[in-house]
Amino acid sequence: LCLAEYLDWRRYFDDWITVSDVAREAAHRAGDRSGEAMAWNNLGLSLREAGRMEEAVEAQTRARDLYQATGDSLGEVMAWNNLGLALEQIGRVEEAVEAHIRARDLHQTTGDRRREAMAWNNLGIALQKVGRVEEAVEAHIRARDLHQATGDRHREAMAWNNLGIALELAGRVEEAITSYDKAAQLHQEAANWYRAGETLGNLARAHEAAHRPADARAAWLQAADSYTQAGATEEAAAAQADANATDTAPPPPTLT
Repeated sequence: LCLAEYLDWRRYFDDWITVSDVAREAAHRAGDRSGEAMAWNNLGLSLREAGRMEEAVEAQTRARDLYQATGDSLGEVMAWNNLGLALEQIGRVEEAVEAHIRARDLHQTTGDRRREAMAWNNLGIALQKVGRVEEAVEAHIRARDLHQATGDRHREAMAWNNLGIALELAGRVEEAITSYDKAAQLHQEAANWYRAGETLGNLARAHEAAHRPADARAAWLQAADSYTQAGATEEAAAAQADANATDTAPPPPTLT
């Protein structure tokens, strides 16, 4: 179970699935329902990252039900959060919004500000997908502020990135550029190079939308460098190609 965060950051998703499944089976055989719930949760996360969304929904539902059965309210709300993320990925976005609201409300009840911030961020993503953009902006601002207050720089960076996307959707491109720039700085400080590459790509697209090709090219080159440091050679090559063609229509930004 303790390997989950490392395998996530290093993007070893197949290993993460294998390790989580072994943990789930071991906990089940030992009659450790709490450990089994945690393993189901990690399995759901790893399946989602690997693109196996239907299986991820099933795993997160199993985790939620086990957490409920064992009276683990903290685990339950975490599973609600992750279930919402998986539901988004298979197009069940209205259900995802409700799941994230449930998670947010439970975190507020327990006073867990760090996880409440995560729920606000995830809720903002779901609200973006159903077209409730102004609500999404407010949700990401709440997430950012709570992550700042709790000192979680990694997730603060993710909230800045997603706030930038919501601001772009609201037509507030200059504010979006500021948000992306802040997110990229935080990811670089943490040496989270893959996330830095994603955010710098978003920054480049925002500069393109603002008709600043020189700034866009500079951001694409930084993105290529970040991806290279992350060992993501395909993404690095794509960013380098975009740096050489900044006048083409940019793809949509990347949520984190």
